[in-house]
Amino acid sequence: MAFKRRRPLPPWPEARPLRDWQQKAIEALATHDGEAFLASATPAAGKTTFGLRVAYEMLDRGEVQRVAILAPTAHICRQWASDAARYGIDLEPNRPNSEGPEPSDRDGVVVTYQAVAAGARPHRQACNARRTLLIADEPHHMGEHAAWGATAMDAFAKAHKRLLLSGTPFRSDNSPIPWVEYDADGVSSASYAYSYTQALMDGVCRPITFLPYDGDMEWQSDGRRRRADFSIVLPRNEDARRLRTALDGEGDWIRRVLVDADAKLGEIRAGDHPDAGGLVIAIDKQHAIQLAGQLEKISGEAPMIVTSDEADASQRIARYAAGTSRWIVSVLMVSEGVDIPRLRVGVYATTARTELFFRQVVGRFIRRSPRPTRQMSYLFLPSDILLKTLASRIEEERNHAIEFKPGLEEGQLDEPPERRRSEPGVYEALYSDARPDEQIAIGENMMLFADPEPAKARPSAAFMAFGGGIAETVKAQPTEVELPSAADDPESAYQRRERLREERSKLVATLARRGREDHREINARINRLVGAPSVGKSTLDQLEKANERLRREVERGR
Repeated sequence: MAFKRRRPLPPWPEARPLRDWQQKAIEALATHDGEAFLASATPAAGKTTFGLRVAYEMLDRGEVQRVAILAPTAHICRQWASDAARYGIDLEPNRPNSEGPEPSDRDGVVVTYQAVAAGARPHRQACNARRTLLIADEPHHMGEHAAWGATAMDAFAKAHKRLLLSGTPFRSDNSPIPWVEYDADGVSSASYAYSYTQALMDGVCRPITFLPYDGDMEWQSDGRRRRADFSIVLPRNEDARRLRTALDGEGDWIRRVLVDADAKLGEIRAGDHPDAGGLVIAIDKQHAIQLAGQLEKISGEAPMIVTSDEADASQRIARYAAGTSRWIVSVLMVSEGVDIPRLRVGVYATTARTELFFRQVVGRFIRRSPRPTRQMSYLFLPSDILLKTLASRIEEERNHAIEFKPGLEEGQLDEPPERRRSEPGVYEALYSDARPDEQIAIGENMMLFADPEPAKARPSAAFMAFGGGIAETVKAQPTEVELPSAADDPESAYQRRERLREERSKLVATLARRGREDHREINARINRLVGAPSVGKSTLDQLEKANERLRREVERGR
């Protein structure tokens, strides 16, 4: 059954042709008959464009009437909505559960996993009322809490299609991911996979060089003075304290690393990428402030600081992405799904050491931009043995494996390590210094494939040895012209709705101050006049008519 749209979608932009892997994944989806389709593609490969192309085609054919997208954070929800608007798809980001299903004048919603977990009912109602395509962005988040996965499965039980998009299709704990297929050994299976190595060969992603720094760290714990570099094997607690000593915001180790990272960024900006940016991942808010202070002294420019507890975090990230400033310092906010293509240099200054989190951070630096032609990225990090191991494995394609452990009850899983607070106890960082260790270059020998239209060539001997004998010739990808940033786009429908609701709030407040009616009475009266059930359920046309009526009333009362 095909549904007729009230308004046709505009033609897909010629500047955004599908990449080879995206087209093959769409072909695989067309013949897939499972409960859900899991597309596992390396970060920066273009999962958002792939997901929106699927949504575009299904809406255009009338196969579905709406799209519901689940995303990890409110910022990423807005990013999805902005990207969708470029293709004529009107999605409402971060719609509150209290407002119920979205009005029928929009194509769907983008909400967080946490929002769905807080209330499945409005999402279930919307899904049942209109045939829905569900897109789950980084679905491993549904395994963070048992209730999250269960509620999502309830809310979208009647979804017509389920598309799971992941750059990291595994978790750091033992939780199964809803709708993901597992074999008898508990290993996940992707419906379509596109690895970092393939993306490098296709010129889709940037190569990256890891720059580990060793050094001598000295700290005091349990009444004892301890000293060690990263080559010495230590008990788990002392291993963690050594890393924390290196990352101490006032220590010499981090100061030396920040100096060298800023010098590398300056070298890139002085070359053919003058707006290149750098990202520092900090431990917590206080640590971020310390590192930002160090960077300001080093570079002469105050970095932007972004933490998850700031109301304007999304706007700050967007301003940085569209600007030309040197550094941004973040805690968690820029670890996953955030699109800042100009990032070329990073400093991994956090104690988080899970493979999932590490890969998410690396994904921020391998997203190619149309210019310059050659684009090596650099990530500075401690010479911690676990982090170096994770760096050397970044090319490996990874699946989620469940370990069957008896006696593990629901709710007993630990909080992900990257979100835990610092360990308690008597500990004091005393001293640290830094010295460069051996570099780990991923894709360095494939730099000749980084041109927008690479010539056919054989992989180098070094790559053949490292990559296990991949003998394919390099494929020329269609040249992708960068679309305008969200900051440059005309006002989208969801942005207009937000502006109109903000304007309405001010107009209602002005009338309420005159004392004849309160806010609730004014809103109820205006809703009756324009035929809207409520402000939250108003269509765009109803919001515009309501504001026009309110403006006339305000003007008459002057």
